[in-house]
Amino acid sequence: MLGTRRARVGAWLLRAARGPQPGRSASGARGQGWLQPAGYDTGVKVYNSLTRRKDPLIVSRADAASWYSCGPTVYDHAHLGHACSYVRFDIIRRILTRVFGCNVVMVMGITDVDDKIIRRANEMSVSPASLARLYEEDFKQDMVALKVLPPTAYLRVTEHVPQIVAFIERIIANGHAYCTANGNVYFDLQSRGDRYGKLVGVAPGPEGEPGHLHVKGGGEKMSKSLKNYITIKDFLRSASPDVFRLFCLRSSYRSAVDYSEGALLEARRLLRAAAAFAEDARAYVRGQLAGGPVQEDVLWERLGRTKGAVRAALADDFDTVRAVDAVMDLVHHGNKQLKAAAEEPRGPRSPAVLGAIVASVEQFFETVGISLAERQGVPGAGSPAALHSLVEELVRFRLKVRQFALASGEAAGEARRQRLRERRPLLEACDELRRDLAVHGISIKAGPSFYRGGTLRSSGKPPRAGGRPLMETGAQSWGDWLTAQPDLPRVLLSWGCPAWSW
Repeated sequence: MLGTRRARVGAWLLRAARGPQPGRSASGARGQGWLQPAGYDTGVKVYNSLTRRKDPLIVSRADAASWYSCGPTVYDHAHLGHACSYVRFDIIRRILTRVFGCNVVMVMGITDVDDKIIRRANEMSVSPASLARLYEEDFKQDMVALKVLPPTAYLRVTEHVPQIVAFIERIIANGHAYCTANGNVYFDLQSRGDRYGKLVGVAPGPEGEPGHLHVKGGGEKMSKSLKNYITIKDFLRSASPDVFRLFCLRSSYRSAVDYSEGALLEARRLLRAAAAFAEDARAYVRGQLAGGPVQEDVLWERLGRTKGAVRAALADDFDTVRAVDAVMDLVHHGNKQLKAAAEEPRGPRSPAVLGAIVASVEQFFETVGISLAERQGVPGAGSPAALHSLVEELVRFRLKVRQFALASGEAAGEARRQRLRERRPLLEACDELRRDLAVHGISIKAGPSFYRGGTLRSSGKPPRAGGRPLMETGAQSWGDWLTAQPDLPRVLLSWGCPAWSW
Protein backbone atom coordinates (compact mmCIF):
# COMPACT_ATOMS: atom_id res chain seq x y z
CA MET A 1 0.00 0.00 0.00
CA LEU A 2 1.13 3.55 -0.58
CA GLY A 3 2.25 5.45 2.50
CA THR A 4 0.64 8.76 3.56
CA ARG A 5 1.63 11.25 6.27
CA ARG A 6 -0.45 13.13 8.81
CA ALA A 7 -0.54 16.92 9.06
CA ARG A 8 2.84 18.13 10.29
CA VAL A 9 3.81 20.43 7.56
CA GLY A 10 6.86 22.25 6.34
CA ALA A 11 7.50 23.41 2.79
CA TRP A 12 11.02 24.48 1.92
CA LEU A 13 12.90 25.17 -1.18
CA LEU A 14 16.18 26.07 0.52
CA ARG A 15 19.60 26.73 -0.82
CA ALA A 16 22.12 24.43 0.85
CA ALA A 17 24.43 26.44 3.07
CA ARG A 18 27.37 25.79 5.38
CA GLY A 19 26.33 28.02 8.21
CA PRO A 20 25.40 31.58 9.15
CA GLN A 21 26.22 34.17 6.52
CA PRO A 22 25.89 37.97 6.46
CA GLY A 23 22.32 39.06 5.99
CA ARG A 24 20.85 35.96 7.61
CA SER A 25 18.81 36.17 10.77
CA ALA A 26 17.58 33.67 13.31
CA SER A 27 13.91 32.73 13.01
CA GLY A 28 12.68 33.33 16.54
CA ALA A 29 12.78 31.63 19.92
CA ARG A 30 11.52 28.24 18.77
CA GLY A 31 13.44 28.60 15.52
CA GLN A 32 16.91 28.92 17.06
CA GLY A 33 19.24 27.30 14.53
CA TRP A 34 17.04 27.91 11.49
CA LEU A 35 18.50 30.62 9.32
CA GLN A 36 16.95 32.10 6.23
CA PRO A 37 19.13 31.02 3.31
CA ALA A 38 20.44 33.29 0.61
CA GLY A 39 19.24 32.81 -2.93
CA TYR A 40 16.26 33.60 -5.13
CA ASP A 41 13.18 34.79 -3.25
CA THR A 42 10.15 33.30 -4.98
CA GLY A 43 7.80 35.84 -3.43
CA VAL A 44 5.96 33.02 -1.64
CA LYS A 45 5.76 32.58 2.11
CA VAL A 46 5.25 29.04 3.36
CA TYR A 47 4.52 27.55 6.74
CA ASN A 48 7.68 26.45 8.55
CA SER A 49 6.97 23.59 10.94
CA LEU A 50 10.16 24.46 12.82
CA THR A 51 9.33 28.13 13.52
CA ARG A 52 5.56 27.62 13.36
CA ARG A 53 5.16 30.64 11.16
CA LYS A 54 5.25 31.55 7.49
CA ASP A 55 8.74 32.28 6.21
CA PRO A 56 10.00 33.29 2.73
CA LEU A 57 10.46 30.48 0.26
CA ILE A 58 14.03 30.79 -1.03
CA VAL A 59 15.49 28.71 -3.84
CA SER A 60 19.11 28.57 -4.91
CA ARG A 61 18.12 29.46 -8.47
CA ALA A 62 14.76 29.92 -10.18
CA ASP A 63 15.71 27.88 -13.24
CA ALA A 64 16.52 24.68 -11.32
CA ALA A 65 14.62 24.22 -8.06
CA SER A 66 14.79 20.54 -7.13
CA TRP A 67 11.94 18.75 -5.39
CA TYR A 68 12.12 15.26 -3.95
CA SER A 69 8.72 13.62 -3.65
CA CYS A 70 8.15 10.51 -1.55
CA GLY A 71 6.47 8.13 -3.95
CA PRO A 72 4.49 4.95 -3.32
CA THR A 73 5.38 1.63 -1.78
CA VAL A 74 3.98 -0.44 -4.61
CA TYR A 75 2.11 -3.47 -3.34
CA ASP A 76 -1.56 -2.47 -3.73
CA HIS A 77 -3.87 -0.02 -5.52
CA ALA A 78 -3.65 3.67 -4.62
CA HIS A 79 -6.61 5.10 -2.71
CA LEU A 80 -8.14 8.52 -2.16
CA GLY A 81 -5.71 9.44 0.60
CA HIS A 82 -2.87 9.13 -1.88
CA ALA A 83 -4.88 10.87 -4.59
CA CYS A 84 -5.38 13.99 -2.49
CA SER A 85 -1.72 14.14 -1.47
CA TYR A 86 -0.38 13.85 -5.01
CA VAL A 87 -2.99 16.19 -6.50
CA ARG A 88 -2.22 18.81 -3.83
CA PHE A 89 1.50 18.54 -4.53
CA ASP A 90 0.82 18.77 -8.25
CA ILE A 91 -1.15 21.98 -7.69
CA ILE A 92 1.74 23.49 -5.71
CA ARG A 93 4.20 22.48 -8.41
CA ARG A 94 2.06 24.08 -11.11
CA ILE A 95 1.70 27.29 -9.08
CA LEU A 96 5.44 27.53 -8.47
CA THR A 97 6.12 27.01 -12.17
CA ARG A 98 3.37 29.01 -13.83
CA VAL A 99 2.75 31.81 -11.34
CA PHE A 100 6.11 32.35 -9.66
CA GLY A 101 8.47 31.34 -12.46
CA CYS A 102 10.32 28.44 -10.81
CA ASN A 103 11.51 25.62 -13.02
CA VAL A 104 10.88 22.65 -10.73
CA VAL A 105 13.00 19.54 -11.25
CA MET A 106 11.07 16.81 -9.46
CA VAL A 107 12.35 13.37 -8.53
CA MET A 108 10.00 10.76 -7.09
CA GLY A 109 11.19 7.75 -5.15
CA ILE A 110 9.50 4.40 -5.75
CA THR A 111 9.81 1.88 -2.91
CA ASP A 112 9.79 -1.36 -4.88
CA VAL A 113 11.32 -3.62 -2.24
CA ASP A 114 9.72 -3.88 1.17
CA ASP A 115 8.43 -6.49 3.64
CA LYS A 116 4.85 -5.74 2.59
CA ILE A 117 5.72 -6.28 -1.06
CA ILE A 118 7.39 -9.60 -0.27
CA ARG A 119 4.43 -10.82 1.82
CA ARG A 120 1.90 -9.80 -0.84
CA ALA A 121 3.97 -11.43 -3.58
CA ASN A 122 4.07 -14.69 -1.61
CA GLU A 123 0.30 -14.57 -1.17
CA MET A 124 -0.16 -14.12 -4.93
CA SER A 125 2.57 -16.66 -5.85
CA VAL A 126 4.46 -14.12 -7.93
CA SER A 127 7.91 -12.62 -7.62
CA PRO A 128 8.28 -9.40 -5.58
CA ALA A 129 9.77 -7.68 -8.64
CA SER A 130 6.77 -8.61 -10.81
CA LEU A 131 4.30 -7.45 -8.16
CA ALA A 132 6.16 -4.16 -7.70
CA ARG A 133 6.23 -3.43 -11.45
CA LEU A 134 2.51 -4.23 -11.73
CA TYR A 135 1.47 -1.77 -9.02
CA GLU A 136 4.02 0.83 -10.09
CA GLU A 137 2.38 0.96 -13.51
CA ASP A 138 -1.04 0.96 -11.85
CA PHE A 139 0.03 3.96 -9.76
CA LYS A 140 1.31 5.83 -12.82
CA GLN A 141 -1.98 5.21 -14.65
CA ASP A 142 -3.90 6.60 -11.68
CA MET A 143 -1.74 9.72 -11.72
CA VAL A 144 -2.44 10.24 -15.42
CA ALA A 145 -6.17 9.84 -14.76
CA LEU A 146 -5.90 12.48 -12.01
CA LYS A 147 -4.01 14.81 -14.40
CA VAL A 148 -0.95 14.81 -12.14
CA LEU A 149 2.18 15.87 -14.02
CA PRO A 150 4.85 13.16 -14.06
CA PRO A 151 8.09 13.81 -12.20
CA THR A 152 11.26 14.62 -14.09
CA ALA A 153 12.56 11.20 -13.06
CA TYR A 154 11.49 8.16 -11.04
CA LEU A 155 14.06 6.57 -8.74
CA ARG A 156 13.46 2.95 -7.71
CA VAL A 157 14.95 1.71 -4.46
CA THR A 158 16.13 -1.52 -6.12
CA GLU A 159 18.20 0.50 -8.59
CA HIS A 160 20.02 2.45 -5.83
CA VAL A 161 20.68 -0.11 -3.10
CA PRO A 162 24.50 0.41 -3.08
CA GLN A 163 24.08 4.18 -2.66
CA ILE A 164 21.51 3.67 0.11
CA VAL A 165 23.77 1.25 1.97
CA ALA A 166 26.73 3.65 1.70
CA PHE A 167 24.58 6.52 2.97
CA ILE A 168 23.42 4.52 5.98
CA GLU A 169 27.00 3.45 6.72
CA ARG A 170 28.03 7.12 6.83
CA ILE A 171 25.21 7.90 9.28
CA ILE A 172 26.37 5.05 11.53
CA ALA A 173 30.00 6.18 11.26
CA ASN A 174 28.97 9.71 12.28
CA GLY A 175 27.34 8.32 15.40
CA HIS A 176 23.78 9.23 14.44
CA ALA A 177 22.47 5.68 13.97
CA TYR A 178 23.09 2.23 15.40
CA CYS A 179 22.64 -1.35 14.26
CA THR A 180 20.69 -3.95 16.27
CA ALA A 181 21.54 -7.62 16.67
CA ASN A 182 19.11 -8.64 13.94
CA GLY A 183 20.58 -6.19 11.44
CA ASN A 184 18.07 -3.34 11.64
CA VAL A 185 19.41 0.23 11.73
CA TYR A 186 17.79 2.98 13.82
CA PHE A 187 18.46 6.69 14.22
CA ASP A 188 20.14 7.56 17.50
CA LEU A 189 17.93 10.38 18.77
CA GLN A 190 20.23 11.18 21.67
CA SER A 191 23.06 11.99 19.26
CA ARG A 192 21.10 14.97 17.95
CA GLY A 193 19.63 16.16 21.24
CA ASP A 194 16.97 18.82 20.76
CA ARG A 195 18.03 19.25 17.16
CA TYR A 196 16.28 16.05 16.05
CA GLY A 197 13.35 16.79 13.77
CA LYS A 198 14.83 20.10 12.61
CA LEU A 199 16.40 18.68 9.47
CA VAL A 200 13.53 20.11 7.47
CA GLY A 201 14.84 23.58 8.24
CA VAL A 202 18.44 23.29 7.09
CA ALA A 203 20.02 21.14 4.40
CA PRO A 204 23.82 21.52 4.69
CA GLY A 205 25.87 20.70 1.64
CA PRO A 206 28.40 21.99 -0.85
CA GLU A 207 28.15 25.63 -1.81
CA GLY A 208 26.10 26.09 -4.94
CA GLU A 209 24.21 22.81 -4.57
CA PRO A 210 20.52 23.27 -5.50
CA GLY A 211 18.01 23.54 -2.72
CA HIS A 212 15.35 20.88 -2.24
CA LEU A 213 11.63 21.20 -1.72
CA HIS A 214 10.30 19.15 1.17
CA VAL A 215 6.52 19.23 1.39
CA LYS A 216 4.44 17.29 3.87
CA GLY A 217 0.72 17.52 3.30
CA GLY A 218 -2.19 16.65 5.51
CA GLY A 219 -3.73 13.30 4.77
CA GLU A 220 -6.31 10.82 5.95
CA LYS A 221 -5.46 7.32 7.05
CA MET A 222 -7.25 4.84 4.86
CA SER A 223 -7.31 1.10 5.13
CA LYS A 224 -9.61 -1.79 4.35
CA SER A 225 -9.91 -2.49 8.08
CA LEU A 226 -11.23 1.05 8.67
CA LYS A 227 -13.79 0.51 5.88
CA ASN A 228 -12.86 3.82 4.26
CA TYR A 229 -10.62 2.37 1.58
CA ILE A 230 -11.70 3.69 -1.84
CA THR A 231 -9.38 3.14 -4.77
CA ILE A 232 -8.72 5.97 -7.20
CA LYS A 233 -10.15 3.94 -10.06
CA ASP A 234 -13.41 3.29 -8.20
CA PHE A 235 -13.72 6.94 -7.22
CA LEU A 236 -13.19 8.22 -10.76
CA ARG A 237 -16.14 6.15 -11.97
CA SER A 238 -18.46 8.61 -10.22
CA ALA A 239 -16.46 11.86 -10.17
CA SER A 240 -14.32 13.60 -12.76
CA PRO A 241 -10.65 14.38 -12.08
CA ASP A 242 -11.44 18.09 -12.44
CA VAL A 243 -14.11 17.91 -9.73
CA PHE A 244 -11.69 16.07 -7.45
CA ARG A 245 -8.97 18.63 -8.15
CA LEU A 246 -11.32 21.49 -7.25
CA PHE A 247 -12.29 19.54 -4.13
CA CYS A 248 -8.59 19.51 -3.19
CA LEU A 249 -8.29 23.23 -3.95
CA ARG A 250 -11.07 23.94 -1.46
CA SER A 251 -8.87 23.01 1.49
CA SER A 252 -5.32 23.80 2.60
CA TYR A 253 -2.60 21.39 1.55
CA ARG A 254 -1.66 21.31 5.26
CA SER A 255 -5.07 20.20 6.49
CA ALA A 256 -6.45 16.71 6.87
CA VAL A 257 -8.80 15.56 4.15
CA ASP A 258 -12.54 15.65 4.80
CA TYR A 259 -14.09 13.27 2.29
CA SER A 260 -17.77 14.08 2.29
CA GLU A 261 -20.37 13.83 -0.40
CA GLY A 262 -21.44 17.38 0.34
CA ALA A 263 -17.94 18.74 -0.27
CA LEU A 264 -17.68 16.87 -3.56
CA LEU A 265 -21.12 18.09 -4.66
CA GLU A 266 -20.10 21.67 -3.85
CA ALA A 267 -16.94 21.28 -5.93
CA ARG A 268 -19.02 19.95 -8.82
CA ARG A 269 -21.46 22.86 -8.49
CA LEU A 270 -18.70 25.46 -8.52
CA LEU A 271 -17.01 23.90 -11.51
CA ARG A 272 -20.23 23.76 -13.51
CA ALA A 273 -20.97 27.38 -12.59
CA ALA A 274 -17.55 28.51 -13.81
CA ALA A 275 -17.87 26.49 -17.02
CA ALA A 276 -21.40 27.83 -17.67
CA PHE A 277 -20.24 31.42 -17.19
CA ALA A 278 -17.31 30.92 -19.56
CA GLU A 279 -19.64 29.50 -22.20
CA ASP A 280 -22.21 32.30 -21.82
CA ALA A 281 -19.56 35.02 -21.82
CA ARG A 282 -17.93 33.62 -24.96
CA ALA A 283 -21.36 33.52 -26.62
CA TYR A 284 -21.86 37.19 -25.67
CA VAL A 285 -18.45 38.10 -27.11
CA ARG A 286 -19.29 36.30 -30.37
CA GLY A 287 -22.67 38.03 -30.58
CA GLN A 288 -24.58 34.77 -30.13
CA LEU A 289 -26.09 35.80 -26.79
CA ALA A 290 -28.59 38.62 -26.73
CA GLY A 291 -27.42 41.52 -24.64
CA GLY A 292 -26.54 45.18 -24.63
CA PRO A 293 -23.74 47.00 -22.82
CA VAL A 294 -22.39 46.06 -19.38
CA GLN A 295 -20.79 48.26 -16.73
CA GLU A 296 -17.32 48.07 -18.23
CA ASP A 297 -15.59 50.24 -15.63
CA VAL A 298 -16.98 48.09 -12.81
CA LEU A 299 -15.92 44.84 -14.46
CA TRP A 300 -12.44 46.10 -15.39
CA GLU A 301 -11.91 47.19 -11.79
CA ARG A 302 -13.10 43.83 -10.45
CA LEU A 303 -10.89 41.96 -12.91
CA GLY A 304 -7.80 43.85 -11.80
CA ARG A 305 -8.69 43.38 -8.14
CA THR A 306 -9.25 39.65 -8.64
CA LYS A 307 -5.88 39.13 -10.33
CA GLY A 308 -4.14 40.80 -7.42
CA ALA A 309 -6.15 38.84 -4.85
CA VAL A 310 -5.40 35.51 -6.54
CA ARG A 311 -1.66 36.15 -6.68
CA ALA A 312 -1.61 37.35 -3.06
CA ALA A 313 -3.50 34.26 -1.92
CA LEU A 314 -1.18 31.87 -3.76
CA ALA A 315 1.86 33.68 -2.35
CA ASP A 316 0.45 33.19 1.15
CA ASP A 317 1.36 29.53 1.72
CA PHE A 318 -0.43 28.47 -1.47
CA ASP A 319 -3.85 29.53 -0.13
CA THR A 320 -5.93 28.02 -2.91
CA VAL A 321 -9.14 28.41 -0.89
CA ARG A 322 -8.92 32.21 -1.04
CA ALA A 323 -7.81 32.11 -4.67
CA VAL A 324 -10.81 30.03 -5.75
CA ASP A 325 -13.18 32.26 -3.75
CA ALA A 326 -11.79 35.35 -5.50
CA VAL A 327 -12.24 33.78 -8.96
CA MET A 328 -15.78 32.60 -8.21
CA ASP A 329 -16.67 36.07 -6.92
CA LEU A 330 -15.56 37.46 -10.30
CA VAL A 331 -17.69 34.84 -12.03
CA HIS A 332 -20.67 35.85 -9.89
CA HIS A 333 -20.35 39.52 -10.83
CA GLY A 334 -19.79 38.63 -14.49
CA ASN A 335 -23.02 36.62 -14.49
CA LYS A 336 -24.92 39.54 -12.91
CA GLN A 337 -23.72 41.85 -15.68
CA LEU A 338 -24.67 39.34 -18.39
CA LYS A 339 -28.14 39.00 -16.92
CA ALA A 340 -28.59 42.75 -16.76
CA ALA A 341 -27.36 43.12 -20.34
CA ALA A 342 -29.87 40.50 -21.53
CA GLU A 343 -32.72 42.55 -20.06
CA GLU A 344 -31.64 45.57 -22.12
CA PRO A 345 -30.51 44.00 -25.41
CA ARG A 346 -30.26 47.32 -27.24
CA GLY A 347 -27.23 49.54 -27.42
CA PRO A 348 -23.51 48.96 -27.92
CA ARG A 349 -22.07 45.69 -26.68
CA SER A 350 -19.02 45.32 -24.42
CA PRO A 351 -17.16 42.23 -25.69
CA ALA A 352 -13.63 43.27 -24.64
CA VAL A 353 -14.11 43.21 -20.89
CA LEU A 354 -16.11 39.96 -20.92
CA GLY A 355 -13.48 38.38 -23.13
CA ALA A 356 -10.74 39.47 -20.74
CA ILE A 357 -12.64 38.04 -17.77
CA VAL A 358 -13.20 34.70 -19.49
CA ALA A 359 -9.51 34.51 -20.40
CA SER A 360 -8.50 35.26 -16.81
CA VAL A 361 -10.89 32.70 -15.30
CA GLU A 362 -9.83 29.99 -17.73
CA GLN A 363 -6.16 30.82 -17.16
CA PHE A 364 -6.54 30.39 -13.41
CA PHE A 365 -8.18 27.00 -13.73
CA GLU A 366 -5.67 25.86 -16.34
CA THR A 367 -2.85 26.93 -14.01
CA VAL A 368 -4.07 24.52 -11.35
CA GLY A 369 -4.76 21.75 -13.88
CA ILE A 370 -8.49 22.17 -14.57
CA SER A 371 -9.94 22.66 -18.04
CA LEU A 372 -13.26 24.50 -18.23
CA ALA A 373 -13.51 23.55 -21.90
CA GLU A 374 -13.99 19.90 -20.97
CA ARG A 375 -17.50 18.67 -20.29
CA GLN A 376 -18.11 19.01 -16.57
CA GLY A 377 -20.11 16.16 -15.13
CA VAL A 378 -19.73 12.61 -14.01
CA PRO A 379 -17.28 10.44 -15.93
CA GLY A 380 -18.90 8.69 -18.82
CA ALA A 381 -21.12 11.66 -19.62
CA GLY A 382 -19.23 12.11 -22.87
CA SER A 383 -18.52 8.45 -23.49
CA PRO A 384 -19.79 6.65 -26.62
CA ALA A 385 -22.25 4.65 -24.53
CA ALA A 386 -23.69 7.78 -22.89
CA LEU A 387 -23.84 9.59 -26.22
CA HIS A 388 -25.58 6.58 -27.75
CA SER A 389 -28.22 6.68 -25.01
CA LEU A 390 -28.71 10.43 -25.34
CA VAL A 391 -29.25 10.30 -29.09
CA GLU A 392 -31.51 7.26 -28.71
CA GLU A 393 -33.75 9.21 -26.35
CA LEU A 394 -33.86 12.12 -28.80
CA VAL A 395 -34.81 9.84 -31.68
CA ARG A 396 -37.45 8.10 -29.55
CA PHE A 397 -38.98 11.45 -28.63
CA ARG A 398 -39.03 12.51 -32.29
CA LEU A 399 -40.71 9.24 -33.21
CA LYS A 400 -43.46 9.76 -30.63
CA VAL A 401 -44.11 13.27 -31.91
CA ARG A 402 -44.42 12.00 -35.49
CA GLN A 403 -46.72 9.17 -34.44
CA PHE A 404 -48.97 11.64 -32.65
CA ALA A 405 -49.00 13.97 -35.67
CA LEU A 406 -49.97 11.10 -38.00
CA ALA A 407 -52.56 9.52 -35.71
CA SER A 408 -56.13 10.17 -36.90
CA GLY A 409 -58.03 8.20 -34.30
CA GLU A 410 -61.63 7.58 -35.33
CA ALA A 411 -61.71 10.51 -37.73
CA ALA A 412 -62.26 9.80 -41.41
CA GLY A 413 -62.59 11.68 -44.62
CA GLU A 414 -62.36 15.47 -44.45
CA ALA A 415 -62.12 15.46 -40.64
CA ARG A 416 -59.09 13.21 -40.82
CA ARG A 417 -57.40 15.35 -43.46
CA GLN A 418 -58.10 18.51 -41.44
CA ARG A 419 -56.47 16.96 -38.37
CA LEU A 420 -53.39 16.03 -40.38
CA ARG A 421 -53.16 19.58 -41.75
CA GLU A 422 -53.33 21.00 -38.22
CA ARG A 423 -50.53 18.72 -37.07
CA ARG A 424 -48.37 19.34 -40.09
CA PRO A 425 -46.10 21.80 -38.16
CA LEU A 426 -45.13 18.94 -35.87
CA LEU A 427 -44.02 16.87 -38.86
CA GLU A 428 -42.09 19.82 -40.24
CA ALA A 429 -40.35 20.28 -36.88
CA CYS A 430 -39.35 16.62 -36.91
CA ASP A 431 -37.94 16.99 -40.41
CA GLU A 432 -36.04 20.11 -39.33
CA LEU A 433 -34.54 18.22 -36.37
CA ARG A 434 -33.40 15.47 -38.72
CA ARG A 435 -31.69 18.02 -40.97
CA ASP A 436 -30.04 19.76 -38.00
CA LEU A 437 -28.67 16.49 -36.68
CA ALA A 438 -27.34 15.62 -40.11
CA VAL A 439 -25.13 18.73 -39.95
CA HIS A 440 -23.42 17.14 -36.93
CA GLY A 441 -22.93 13.81 -38.66
CA ILE A 442 -26.03 12.12 -37.22
CA SER A 443 -28.33 10.66 -39.86
CA ILE A 444 -31.86 9.50 -39.06
CA LYS A 445 -33.10 7.38 -41.92
CA ALA A 446 -36.51 5.81 -42.24
CA GLY A 447 -38.03 3.55 -44.83
CA PRO A 448 -39.51 0.07 -45.33
CA SER A 449 -36.77 -2.06 -43.95
CA PHE A 450 -35.73 -5.43 -42.67
CA TYR A 451 -32.86 -6.49 -40.42
CA ARG A 452 -29.74 -7.89 -41.99
CA GLY A 453 -26.38 -8.27 -40.29
CA GLY A 454 -27.37 -6.06 -37.36
CA THR A 455 -28.24 -2.96 -39.42
CA LEU A 456 -31.33 -1.74 -41.22
CA ARG A 457 -31.41 -1.93 -44.99
CA SER A 458 -34.08 -0.79 -47.42
CA SER A 459 -36.00 -3.50 -49.26
CA GLY A 460 -36.15 -1.24 -52.30
CA LYS A 461 -39.86 -1.93 -52.89
CA PRO A 462 -42.55 0.73 -52.75
CA PRO A 463 -44.60 0.32 -49.57
CA ARG A 464 -48.25 -0.51 -49.56
CA ALA A 465 -50.46 -0.56 -46.50
CA GLY A 466 -53.22 -3.19 -46.59
CA GLY A 467 -53.11 -3.12 -50.38
CA ARG A 468 -53.62 0.67 -50.52
CA PRO A 469 -51.18 3.08 -52.18
CA LEU A 470 -48.90 5.10 -49.86
CA MET A 471 -50.67 8.46 -50.29
CA GLU A 472 -54.05 6.94 -49.42
CA THR A 473 -52.78 6.10 -45.92
CA GLY A 474 -52.31 9.80 -45.15
CA ALA A 475 -48.51 9.48 -45.15
CA GLN A 476 -46.73 12.27 -47.02
CA SER A 477 -43.41 10.44 -47.26
CA TRP A 478 -41.73 7.11 -46.72
CA GLY A 479 -40.82 8.31 -43.22
CA ASP A 480 -44.45 9.20 -42.43
CA TRP A 481 -45.56 5.78 -43.51
CA LEU A 482 -42.84 3.99 -41.57
CA THR A 483 -43.54 5.75 -38.29
CA ALA A 484 -47.13 4.54 -38.49
CA GLN A 485 -46.00 0.90 -38.73
CA PRO A 486 -45.16 -0.33 -35.22
CA ASP A 487 -44.38 -3.83 -36.47
CA LEU A 488 -41.48 -2.69 -38.67
CA PRO A 489 -37.96 -1.68 -37.66
CA ARG A 490 -38.19 2.05 -37.30
CA VAL A 491 -34.99 4.01 -37.35
CA LEU A 492 -31.46 3.66 -38.55
CA LEU A 493 -29.25 6.09 -36.71
CA SER A 494 -25.67 6.31 -37.86
CA TRP A 495 -22.86 8.37 -36.43
CA GLY A 496 -20.37 8.05 -39.24
CA CYS A 497 -19.53 4.38 -39.37
CA PRO A 498 -20.52 1.87 -38.15
CA ALA A 499 -24.28 2.45 -37.94
CA TRP A 500 -26.31 2.27 -34.76
CA SER A 501 -29.69 0.57 -35.08
CA TRP A 502 -33.00 0.68 -33.29
